[in-house]
This record gives sequence, structure tokens and C-alpha cells, in this order.
Amino acid sequence: MVKNFKNYISKKNLFATNDKVLLAVSGGMDSVLLCHLFKASGFQFGMAHCNFQLRGEASDGDAAFVKSLAQQLDVPFFETTFDTQKYVDDNKLSIQVAARYLRYEWLEKIRLENDFQYLATAHHIDDSIETVLYNFTKGCGIRGLHGILPKKNTIIRPLLFTDKKEIKEYVEMHQIEYREDASNATDKYSRNNIRHHVIPILEKINSAFQKTGSENIERLRDTELLFDFAIDFLKKEICEAKDNQIFIHLNKLKNAPAPSTVLFEILNPYGFNNAQVQQIMSSLTHQSGAIFLSPTHELLLDRAFLILKNNSYNNTITNQEFLISRNDTHLDFPKGKLLFEINNNTPTFFAKEKNIAFFDLKKLKFPLTLRKWKAGDAFYPFGMNGQRKKVKDLLTNLKLNRFEKDETYVLESDGQICWVVGIRLDERFKIEDSDSILKIRFEDLRDSL
Repeated sequence: MVKNFKNYISKKNLFATNDKVLLAVSGGMDSVLLCHLFKASGFQFGMAHCNFQLRGEASDGDAAFVKSLAQQLDVPFFETTFDTQKYVDDNKLSIQVAARYLRYEWLEKIRLENDFQYLATAHHIDDSIETVLYNFTKGCGIRGLHGILPKKNTIIRPLLFTDKKEIKEYVEMHQIEYREDASNATDKYSRNNIRHHVIPILEKINSAFQKTGSENIERLRDTELLFDFAIDFLKKEICEAKDNQIFIHLNKLKNAPAPSTVLFEILNPYGFNNAQVQQIMSSLTHQSGAIFLSPTHELLLDRAFLILKNNSYNNTITNQEFLISRNDTHLDFPKGKLLFEINNNTPTFFAKEKNIAFFDLKKLKFPLTLRKWKAGDAFYPFGMNGQRKKVKDLLTNLKLNRFEKDETYVLESDGQICWVVGIRLDERFKIEDSDSILKIRFEDLRDSL
């Protein structure tokens, strides 16, 4: 087994021979064997044990056993004790979830503080198969079917080359002592039910089920790699980043293979779940304008696109107003920045440059007010011969999407709109015979991102 162990580590490139590895050791058969294999292979390692205080004296006995084993193997030893039940009660978690969180958080701390390159756990083939069956039963995508990975970041599983039966035979043959956890024999936990009842039935159907299951998991891992490759390709074809937003082309999405799955893969990193994706898909043929929310992002169903943006762009204080005095040189607000300059240079291009506005200073009354537009707002657009127009109609005529409308600001002088910022000036404040001109430049925050 030592030879197979070393070959597996080399084949999967789990770590280099001069790396230091921290072993998570419970005292059970699997983790104790892991320690002996590391010692027999001549690798540098240390041992770490968590006492979860869930089995009374038995938990304390496990801790004492692992400490003694570390002394016997002459390797560094680290231990800690958790009040797991209190953590469960305080955080309303299951015992398994709480123990897993506490364990990995502490192990990572020990790894970093003591210059270990990797953390090794004693998961084997049976554990990986049980994980696949558990995930399949609970519901999962293809990533839930790859089992326990041999290596993920700094966590490695060097025993995934072998199964429980082979481990037991080796331990008994070499008379290796270990601690038996009584909870492994109960059906209290879902994984134990799978181990004690589901897998034996599958082994009746296929006596080589462990071998077949392991081979299937390897094929599923390869399938997942191909899946990720295809998803990355489709994302590049379907999605376009612009103005710090992501535009998802609806026609390209609809023509993609498995559009629902593709959309899930696009949106899931932004907090959208499968139920929301199904709701979005069913809404694609409906009228545009619907908005879907995740904890961090908003998704707008527009005419030809799904438009995704970060919630941070929303000004939650919708009635927030910003006052501008005559002497101000700049103003920062959620959408960007306004820069102010007073001079006597008559502009020649102000009607064409939408992000720059020129005003007859004598016609303005300070303080000016910057705010988001609202229903009922109206002004007299420059170049329309004094015709009055509602801001809402202007934005609609420009075919702005809902996100763009929600982020539109207006600049007021004495209650009169003088500029729909970055879009259109008001005729009433145009420059006529004036030697005092206010120039305002709008810098859109999104242009700098």
C-alpha cells in the first residue's frame, strides 16, 4: 500500500516531497493509517486533532490517543477543544455543519501559523462515492457529481486511491491501533444511512460497485472539465461587458444549447439561484421591464438583453438631494462627479457634447440642486423652440432601459430643471449676451471602472 500511496501522490501532483503537510487526525482507522503511511514514506508532516466534546469521555480518549500517536511517530502535534453544542445552539446549525466549519477554520489557522504547505484529510473512495450519492439525492448540478477532489487549493486527500475494505485489511494485517467512533455505527446521519443501507444494495447489483463508482467519478470529473470549457465559450459569445454592467444577448441565449443551464451558470456567481433562473426563463417572452434581485445584484429584462448590474449603483435614498453653491468646484454623487468652472469664454460646441453643459450664470439662482428625476418633472429642451417636455417622455424616446432611467439625475435652479445631466440642456438657461458663464463637466463613475 505504501507504494500505491506514493504513486497516487505523484500521479495527482498532490505535493512535493520536501513540502510540509498537516494531517487532520481524528484517531479513527482512516486518519491513523494516513499518519503511518506518511511516516513510512518519509514525508514531513504534523498532526492536528479537534476535540468536539460530543461524546464525553470517548472524545477525551480520542484526543489522548492522537497525542500519544504523535509522540510515538515523533512529529509536531496540535490540538484544540470546541464547545460544539454551544456553537450549534448560537448559530442554529446542524452538528455536522458546525463541526466542519470549526474544524477547517482552526486547521487552516494552524497550517498558516506553522508553515505547512498543505492540509491532508483521510477521505477515501467510499467517502467520495457516498458524497456523490448524497448530492444526487439532495439535488445538484454536474459539479455535485465529481465526488471528493484529490486536491483543492491547499487541501489534499492522499487516500482517494483506496477504499475502506483495503484500508481495514491493511490496518488489521499490520496490527495498527486506532479509536472506533461509535457514531459511525448509527443511522443518525444521512451519510451513515447511505453507507449502511444504500451501498449494500448497490453492491448486490454490482459486486465491483466501489471500483465502478470510482471509475464513474473520474469520467464525471472529465465531463465537468468539458462542461466548464463549453460554458466559458458560451459566456464569451452571449455576454458583453459595458458601463460596468453585463449585457446578456437574448437571441444568442435562446439559440444556445440548454439555455436554462447556460443562464444559471452566468447568473449563479452573482447570487441568483435555480428557481430564479427558471422564473427568468419563463419571463423572456413577456413584456420587458421586469427586474429580478439577488442579494448583491439586479437583473433587468430589457428588449434585446438581460442587463445585470451591482446593487451598489442603486441610491437607496431616492429623495437624496445635493446642494451646489456658487463657489463649489466639484460635487461627488452616486453616479459620478460634477466639475464646475466659471469663465467668460463663449462655447461653440455645447449642444453636441452631452457631458459638458454651459449656462448663463446670470440666469442661475444658487444654491443649485442635483437630484434624481421623478414623475411629473418637465423642462424646455434646448433646440425645441420653447416646447415643454416631460423628462419621462424624453427618456422613453431615447429608448433608455429601466436601469438607465433609474440612474438619471436633473440639475435645478430655483425649482426649474436646467439640465437633465449628461442628456439635454434646458432652453431657458442658454447663453445669450453674457460675460459670465458656468461650465459643468459630468464625469460618469462607470466610465472609470
